[in-house]
This record gives sequence, structure tokens and C-alpha cells, in this order.
Amino acid sequence: MTESPASRLADRMQIQDCLHRYARAVDRLDYDGIAACYFEDATDTHGSYVGPVAGLVDDIRRRHETIDAAQHFVTNVLIDFDGDDRAFVESYCLAFLRQQGVDGSPSQSEAITRCRYVDRFERRDGRWAIADRVVVFDESVSVEVVDARREDWVAAQRDKSDPVFWWGRTPRP
Repeated sequence: MTESPASRLADRMQIQDCLHRYARAVDRLDYDGIAACYFEDATDTHGSYVGPVAGLVDDIRRRHETIDAAQHFVTNVLIDFDGDDRAFVESYCLAFLRQQGVDGSPSQSEAITRCRYVDRFERRDGRWAIADRVVVFDESVSVEVVDARREDWVAAQRDKSDPVFWWGRTPRP
């Protein structure tokens, strides 16, 4: 079955949306949201972790225990379709992962990682998701930072209390 250009555009948008939802889920520690970006039988090669998505979620949970701020930026998404229901996708990622402070020090260690997600996406039962991923690392550096946020600014949260989940939808928690 050959898809129309409009349908292929919709496929592209669903794949890109999945990539962006993955980034938000990791940054907000939404473990169900991370798993939802993959098929249950997917595999992920993610640094020292290699295995199924359930193990990946546990690995992220463990590695992020001491990270108090995270942002993943997914860009340069290139999608090569291979038939109607499979696509090979390369995405660039820039991740900022700040460690919790130690002993009240205002200085914190922040890892800045440049990497690429090399994915095989599939469409099953009308849903595009990751079937196989390898994270290719280009560089990871660590810098010392001091958070200069003002206390009266709305601060990011690494859970469902973050404003992305409720702002303008319900009264403030």
C-alpha cells in the first residue's frame, strides 16, 4: 500500500512527537511515559545499559536518583521510511543533567552530553513507536555550575507537579 504525501507527513509528525514525548518523560521522571515511547519488545542500547525497555526504565530511575534537573533537546530528526510501517530515524540529542548539590555548596556538577538516537521505528496497530534504539555518544563533559534562578520564578519539577501537567488546565496544586 502506497501512502499519500499527506499520510506520510502525519507519520513523520507521529514519530517526531514520540521523540519529544520521550525527552519530556525522562526530564519529568515519567516512567510510564518513557515506556509508552517503545514497543514492549523493543531493545535499547543506552550507554552501559543494553536490554528491554522495562530494564531501561529501571536504569533511568537508578541513574537519575541524584539528578535534580534535566533537559533533553531532540533536533535534526531525519526519517527514512522503509515500506509502510517501518522507518529508520536519526535524531541529535543535547542533554543537560545537573547533579544534586553536596553539603549545601552552591556549586553543582552538570553533565552536558551530545549524542544521537539511532532508531528503528515501527507502526503496529496504527501506532508509531521505537522498536530498537542505540544511543551514539559524541561527547560528555562535566562542568561546575551555580543555579542563578530567582526564588520567585516558577521552577521546574521532575514529577507530575511540573506546570506542564497542570498549568491552565486545573487550579494550582
